[in-house]
Amino acid sequence: MKTRINKPIKQHTTMKAKKMITACALLMMAACPTYAQVLNPTIDTDTLRHARISTQGDSIIILRGSEDLRIRIYEKQEKAENAEQQKEVEIFEGVYLEKVDADKHSFLDALPFIPQKKKKRNNYDPHCSGVFIGYSRMTNDFLSFGSSNRMDLDLSKSWEFGFNLLSVCHNFKKNPHWGVNLGVNWGYRSFRIDGNYALLKGDGSTTLTPGDEETTYSKSRLRHFFFRVPILAEWQQKMGHSKVFFNVGPEFEIRHSVKSFARINGGKKQTVGKGMYVQPVGVNLLAQAGYGNLGIYLRYSTGGLFQKDKGPKVSPYSFGIAWYW
Repeated sequence: MKTRINKPIKQHTTMKAKKMITACALLMMAACPTYAQVLNPTIDTDTLRHARISTQGDSIIILRGSEDLRIRIYEKQEKAENAEQQKEVEIFEGVYLEKVDADKHSFLDALPFIPQKKKKRNNYDPHCSGVFIGYSRMTNDFLSFGSSNRMDLDLSKSWEFGFNLLSVCHNFKKNPHWGVNLGVNWGYRSFRIDGNYALLKGDGSTTLTPGDEETTYSKSRLRHFFFRVPILAEWQQKMGHSKVFFNVGPEFEIRHSVKSFARINGGKKQTVGKGMYVQPVGVNLLAQAGYGNLGIYLRYSTGGLFQKDKGPKVSPYSFGIAWYW
């Protein structure tokens, strides 16, 4: 509950205006007969949401809205040649807010280094925005966790990193344990190919090419940047000083700046292909769980990394840790 003044009409408020403002504040408790006897105003009401109060030639108009109460004060001009030229001039307008949703979230709540509002003990605290880092792997089929026999990776050097750019949420007031989160994040994913192999782009397809006696490949890598839009249903419960949470849902991914790198015959790393017929748009299944501001995640692509018949039939997934703000 708070009061704000929309617009001051005068820089200098007269003593008379101050008295009128004080009288207006007292009239808000018009249900008390004592104040009515002291001020003796003349009240003209057309409806319950509109009242005009006249005090010694001046007027106070009260307009009641659905979520606010507007108070306007008019002062009769004293310097006028005749009674017909006398008119009232607005000198003050105030707005008394009756309903303020302190639990309502905005996208500013998701940005880092922005001062956060003091949160109530039982309000909904979404876990969508933050920073994440984890390992990336390849598998043959959807929801398979075994290593792919079509592309061997060095797991310790295959990873992804990203952070959230924007986050909004909607929680269900009747059940504060549940909510829906929507975010936008950006990051980088890299796959380190193991052995004497490199991903090369040929005529209409990408192939995992082995080295030979004349050409050897080392430290080969496929990398791409991404934008992701997760839509997550979340459950959370207060435990101790923080909350335990779990969320799951689809995540739409846009891949860009795809490149393949390799060291040829031990030389410097160089680009051996761009684009690589990678699917530009993908859909992931994302699940997260944690406590407080820390959590773990598992991200699984529902489709292959490469376009149909234009590359190895492999599906990426990743797992790691995240810090939420």
